[in-house]
Amino acid sequence: MLLGVIGDDFTGSSDIANNLKKAGMSVGMYSGVPDNKIKLNKYNAVVIALKTRTIPIKKAISESIKALEWLKSKKCKKIIFKYCSTFDSTKKGNIGPVIDAIMKNLNVDFTIACPSFPDAGRILYQGHMFVNGVPLNESGMENHPLTPMTDHNLVRWLNYQTKGKVDLINSLTIKEGAKSIKKRITELKKSNVKYAITDTLDNQDFDLICSGTDNLKFLTGGSGIALGLPKVFKKKGMLKKSNSKLPNVKGNTIILSGSCSLTTNEQVELYKKSNPSLFISPEELIKNKNYHNEIIEWILRNSKKRPLIYSTTLPKKVSLYQKKFGSNISSKIENLFQKIIKNIYKYNFNKIVCAGGETSGAIVKALMIKELQIGEEISAGVPVMWEPEKNIKITLKSGNFGQKDFFSRALKKL
Repeated sequence: MLLGVIGDDFTGSSDIANNLKKAGMSVGMYSGVPDNKIKLNKYNAVVIALKTRTIPIKKAISESIKALEWLKSKKCKKIIFKYCSTFDSTKKGNIGPVIDAIMKNLNVDFTIACPSFPDAGRILYQGHMFVNGVPLNESGMENHPLTPMTDHNLVRWLNYQTKGKVDLINSLTIKEGAKSIKKRITELKKSNVKYAITDTLDNQDFDLICSGTDNLKFLTGGSGIALGLPKVFKKKGMLKKSNSKLPNVKGNTIILSGSCSLTTNEQVELYKKSNPSLFISPEELIKNKNYHNEIIEWILRNSKKRPLIYSTTLPKKVSLYQKKFGSNISSKIENLFQKIIKNIYKYNFNKIVCAGGETSGAIVKALMIKELQIGEEISAGVPVMWEPEKNIKITLKSGNFGQKDFFSRALKKL
């Protein structure tokens, strides 16, 4: 196995799997640590999707190390820890502690953090992240209900979370090429720096960064880095050709949206205008014990019309719901999504669009999906995927990804 990826959520994992395939690698994605009986000879890379972004730190480390041990047992030549391209975390977030634990396990003394994804509008300059030209902490991410990003200086942000020193490999060094990057890494290591944030202004930078770090066993970042890594392996003649196509699947379609990002709010509003849509009311969820059955009945009445079920709303309303119904209202909504999908799957709803990382993770776990094969890209970072055992076609969209008409685009691809 050339490459093993540990993803901290499901949408992000499908995102990096998509980019690896686009760049020429054969890749499989698994929900949680795979069974040892799984045959991996058809893949150059394996992505293990976890749900560790917002869980307690000790548990996030434990689950990540279990995934790492499995990848080590498959003799992966390089390991990536994948997190969101907007570095979703808090000052006491999980990214730094998980990186520390993996570095200790692998006995490595240096790695990079390369979260950018220019194709989705996320770039890093002088260690500062911008989203579509706006500083990260002014992009709407400062209002994220779970991981509010209140600083766009990622050198400073990662320093809050890690035990070692964090520094920068800036864009001038990167544009000079692989030799300059290697030289900078040597300088940083002499200064006892353990982690370097890497500036990234365009996709060409990923080629330079991956060439400049080709001797590093362990990398961290967003999905953008996956655009450069396969080229490194290809130069060494190590890649298998990947021409596989996903089969057509017949069945009913459902859209489930839990993200409260500004992007997903716009997507929901557009789709609602011409399609049956039902909002999950937190008040009804708390008061009405039969609520999930009522929703299922509504879905079945609209089974041929590709209905949308959504809890998506503006961040301000999320805060109000949390104050009124408790901070665990989000997990109760996730549980409701799980009840819904378990029930309607029996009625041949096997084409599924999910919006939001937490929602996507809940849906994948509810359906007990194990392996996902990667298909055509719908929009930057979002592919169609197929679960061969259950014959499910599914797409898992990060909240901030996709065009306004993403849902309609996704339905055409499923």
